[in-house]
Amino acid sequence: MSMIDSIKDELAVGLKLIAYKNLTIQLPPMAALDDAMMADGWVGVSEVTKGEDGLYHRYYYDTAQKNYALAMLDAATCTCNIVVADENDVLEKLSFPELKVLAGLIDKKSVSFIRIYSEKELAAASGEELEALNERNQKMIDEAEVALRKR
Repeated sequence: MSMIDSIKDELAVGLKLIAYKNLTIQLPPMAALDDAMMADGWVGVSEVTKGEDGLYHRYYYDTAQKNYALAMLDAATCTCNIVVADENDVLEKLSFPELKVLAGLIDKKSVSFIRIYSEKELAAASGEELEALNERNQKMIDEAEVALRKR
């Protein structure tokens, strides 16, 4: 059995239980983690960043279980901790381009996602894009007011 296969097996078991118990595995570089996570249905939704703690961080999303996880890789020891992550925390930390990737994966009925996505979309827009977004938002507000009056 190759190293990648053994990592995939360990992840497959541990990720099914991620909501109940954090997962720590011995791991080579982040690329191997990405391959193993993807094989188990988890998609990396953030860029790999180096945190103040010196660890490399990446958020993942599982479309089947609709869970978020944060992988923290210590390059010096090749140890990776994977913990369940709160949706609001993840959404707040993602950039707008990262949110656009996530938008293709999730059920967009999440109130948190809609609120944060809209805020970051407005912040990222400029010129004509901003004008079009404001027009679209005003149109939705007007339609909602009409619907409320009809009730």
